[in-house]
Amino acid sequence: NDQSKQCRICLDDDNPNDIISPCLCSGGSAYVHRKCLNEWRSENAGGRGFKYCDVCKFEYIVESVLSDAKTERKRLLKYYFFVIRDSTAILLLIQIFIVVLAFLLKFMDRKSGNVKDLFPELVKGFMVYYLSAVILLLAIVGLITMIIFFCVSLSRNSPLSNCNMNGICGSVVAFIIVCALVGLIVGVVASVMLLRKLMKHHASQLWLRQEAEKYIIKDFQSRRNELEQYKKNSNTDKTTGS
Repeated sequence: NDQSKQCRICLDDDNPNDIISPCLCSGGSAYVHRKCLNEWRSENAGGRGFKYCDVCKFEYIVESVLSDAKTERKRLLKYYFFVIRDSTAILLLIQIFIVVLAFLLKFMDRKSGNVKDLFPELVKGFMVYYLSAVILLLAIVGLITMIIFFCVSLSRNSPLSNCNMNGICGSVVAFIIVCALVGLIVGVVASVMLLRKLMKHHASQLWLRQEAEKYIIKDFQSRRNELEQYKKNSNTDKTTGS
């Protein structure tokens, strides 16, 4: 491999056939893998890096490549893959939290069995604690929404000393159920919003990546004089315009 032709992005000199010289940069910054440059262009948040070199500020010379049906199908498959991947990762994190919470409930309920008594006999084994963890998680989410309302309502009721333990337990259970219902609604709305955000994010990223592959940058290796001519013409146009 030619050590002088090292990609300025990945700092590697493999795949010499993919290395190009797209701008006026010289020395170690003159060469870059086309694949690395396309990825950088597609991920550039500001958008300027899509057309201009970040180092020498030269505007890339691009050539249009016609897209075909196969490329479009590949892009759509990537889009759905990334959306499913991110959604699955979020669901797995939630499931891990629920399972850990379920084991914690099982450990705390190993002697008293109070959690088991809340479910019918059809629900047995670990499913009891898993469902309890789901309800508790929804209750925690709902608690964020209901805490102010609950405090205001509690201040209007009779003092706690006048209530028996059964009434207190019933109130706690009712409160958890209400919070769980509120948490369910909040969770559904948040899930829809998050899914839409993920889809929009990946659609934007894949569109930029597709554009980077559709409008490829010309390679000017051994043709530096052409780049200098482009620069002179650009400066002449700016001077004439001003």
